Amino acid sequence: MELKNHRWSIPKTICWLSFAAVFSGCSMNVVLEDSVSTEAQQELLPVESFFNDSEISGVKLSSDGQWLAWLQQHNGAPNIYVMPSNGSVEDAFPLTAFADGADSFYWDKHQLGMFVSKDTNGNEQHQIYRLDLEVKDKILNLLNTQKLTTKAGVNYMLAGQASEKPKSLTLMANHDDPNLLSFYQLNTQTGKLTWVMSNTQRFNHVLFDNEGIPIAGVRSNPDTSMELFIRKNKSWQEALKTEAGEILHLSSYNSDLGRVYFESSFGEADTSGLKQLDLNSGKIVDVHTDPNQRSDVYKTLFNKDGELQLVSYYYGYREDYPISKEFKKHWQYIISQFSGRVEIDVISINEEAGIWLLDIASDVDLGAFYTYNQADQSLRRLIDKDTRLDSESLTERRSITYKARDGITIQAYLTLPKGKSSQLPLVVLPHGGPWERDHWRLSDGFFNRVSQLLANRGYAVLQPNFRTSTGFGETFIALGNRQWGTGAMQHDLTDGVEFLVEQGIADKDKVAIMGGSYGGYAALSGLTFTPDVYAAAISFVGPSSLVTLVESFPEYYRPFISNWFKAVGDPLIQSDREDMQARSPLNFTDQIKAPLLLAQGANDPRVTQLESDQIAIDMHQKDLAVEYILAKDEGHGFTKRINKLAYLIKMEEFLSEHLGGEVSSDIPEELTTHLAGLEVDISKLAEE
Repeated sequence: MELKNHRWSIPKTICWLSFAAVFSGCSMNVVLEDSVSTEAQQELLPVESFFNDSEISGVKLSSDGQWLAWLQQHNGAPNIYVMPSNGSVEDAFPLTAFADGADSFYWDKHQLGMFVSKDTNGNEQHQIYRLDLEVKDKILNLLNTQKLTTKAGVNYMLAGQASEKPKSLTLMANHDDPNLLSFYQLNTQTGKLTWVMSNTQRFNHVLFDNEGIPIAGVRSNPDTSMELFIRKNKSWQEALKTEAGEILHLSSYNSDLGRVYFESSFGEADTSGLKQLDLNSGKIVDVHTDPNQRSDVYKTLFNKDGELQLVSYYYGYREDYPISKEFKKHWQYIISQFSGRVEIDVISINEEAGIWLLDIASDVDLGAFYTYNQADQSLRRLIDKDTRLDSESLTERRSITYKARDGITIQAYLTLPKGKSSQLPLVVLPHGGPWERDHWRLSDGFFNRVSQLLANRGYAVLQPNFRTSTGFGETFIALGNRQWGTGAMQHDLTDGVEFLVEQGIADKDKVAIMGGSYGGYAALSGLTFTPDVYAAAISFVGPSSLVTLVESFPEYYRPFISNWFKAVGDPLIQSDREDMQARSPLNFTDQIKAPLLLAQGANDPRVTQLESDQIAIDMHQKDLAVEYILAKDEGHGFTKRINKLAYLIKMEEFLSEHLGGEVSSDIPEELTTHLAGLEVDISKLAEE
C-alpha cells in the first residue's frame, strides 16, 4: 500500500507464475584461461550450507524504532524472529512457531503489535492474523495470536495500514464474489470486515489515500493497453491510456501535493521513465529516465514530503541516481565504505531520527542489514543474513551479453567454477515468470544460490534474461509474444548454449536445462523441441501443457492476465487453443531423448499437480527416463527448508549421473530419508 510513509516502490508486472553499482553489462567474447592455482581444487560445500536455518530475510523496524523483526526458519518453516534494535543477533528469539510458516508480516504503525499474512501449505489462500505484544523487563512477549479473517477459500491480500485509521487494515479480497478482488477495511480489534468498493474497474494496481480509500488505479485491457484512473468526487476518471504493450506502473501518491507518480513508457520512449501526474490540472511531467536509454525504472525512493530522493535502473548491474543534494551526500558516504561492488537497498528511513535501515549485499555475499545515522554519518552492521555461508568459497557472477540468431542482444549472468573456464558441463537456468528477470545479487531468489551450488560442483551456469524478461523496455517484452516453446524465447536459450560452446567454455555434449515455473516449462520445451541440445532436464513446478495451465487459473485471475492472452493465447479461442497445443511439451514427448526430473508442490494453485503428473505418466508409459518428487505440504515453490534440501540433493545426484559433475559425499540421513518420502512411484500414479 503506497501511503505517505511508504515511499519505496518496486514496480512489477503482475505475474502469476513467478517464484520471480554503476557498471554496464559487458560482452564476453574471449576464452577465459583456466587457473592453475589451488582454487581449481575447491572444497565441496555441503548442500545445507546454501540454505541454512540461520538465514534471515525481510527485516523491518518497529514504528517506535525499538525492535527489529525478520523471517527465519523455525519449527521447520519461515517464522518471525525479533530482537532489540540496539542489541545483537544473539538477543534474537522466535516470536511465532507456525508449522507451515508465515508469508509476510507488518509492524502496527500506531502501537506495539504486528500483522501476519499466511496461507496453508502453499495454497495461496492468505488469512490475516494479529499478534498482540508487550514489553516486560525489556523483553518483547507475545500475548496472543488472533486470526482476523476466517472465511475459507478466500485470498485476503493485505494492502496496508492507513495513517488516519489506526484500527483498520486495507485489504483486497475475493470475499463476496470468488471471481472479483474488491476492496475492504478490516477492523484490527474485532475482525469486522467492511466493504469499501467493488473492483468493477478490474484494477490490478492501486494507490490508497491516508484513510485507506483507493485514489488511483491501473487496469490492463484485452489488447494489452493500460489505463490510469484517478478517483475524483467519488467517481473514477481516466487520466491516461497507453498504446498496446506500453508499460505503466503506479509508484507513489502524495496527498499534500496532489500528485501521483508512475513509471511508464507512454509516448515515444521504449523504456519506462518516472512521470508525475498533477491531480488538479491533469498535467503529466517527465521526472527521470535512464541516462543510458536501455532500462526501465527499477526502484524509486521518496521522502515523507513526497520529494524524489533516488531512482534506480537495472541492466546487468544496478545503476542508482540520487536526486536531492542532501540525500546524495549521505548516499555517496555509504557507498564509500565498501571497496567492492555492492547493491544497496533502503528499506526505510525514520526522518525524525535521521536513521536509515539498509540491506547491502553482493553476488557472493547474502549481505547484511545496516543502520545509517545521518547526524554523525555512522554506518552500523546490524545483522548478517547468513553467518554460515562463506563468501570466500563462492565465485563471481558476471553480467555478459550475446547475440541471438536474429541479432537481438541478450543480457545474461554467467557463473563459473573457481579456477575453471573451459569445456565445462553447463546448466542453463531460465528464470520464472516469464515477466520477471534475473539480477546480480546472490540473495535475489532461490536459483541464484542454486547457481553457486552448481558452480561449486563443477558446472558453468547460464541465466539468460531472454526476450519477454522485464526491465529492458516494452519492445523486448513484446518480442516474446507467441514465441513460447518453439519460438524466439526458447531460441534465446539455445543461442546462449551455442555461444558458450563456441567460446570453448561449455562442452556441447554435457548441457542440461533446469528451471522453476516458466523456467520449468522452458526446461520441458528444451527437452521436447530441441532434444539434441540437452543431455538432461529438470522441471520445478513447470507447466507441461499451456492449455491445462490456463484452464486451471481461478476466474479472478482473468482481468490481470491480458498479457497472458496476448503472449500465450486464450484456450477459449479455438485458433489460440491449437497454437497453445503446438507449444505444449506434453504433446511432443515422443521427441524426448534425455532424462527428466520433475519436482512439484501438491498445493500449487498456479501450476497445479496435474502439470507434472500428466507428463510423468505419459513418459512412463512410453518407457522414457523420468523421475518425480512431490511435496504434499508445498505450493508454488518450496518454503520448508527440508523440502528445499531434499530437492537439491536429488538435483545434484541427477545432474552428476547425466553430466558428470561432483556430488556431495556426506548427506545427513534425515535428508536421505525425507527425500525417499517425496519420490513418486510413477507406475502407481499411472494406475490411479
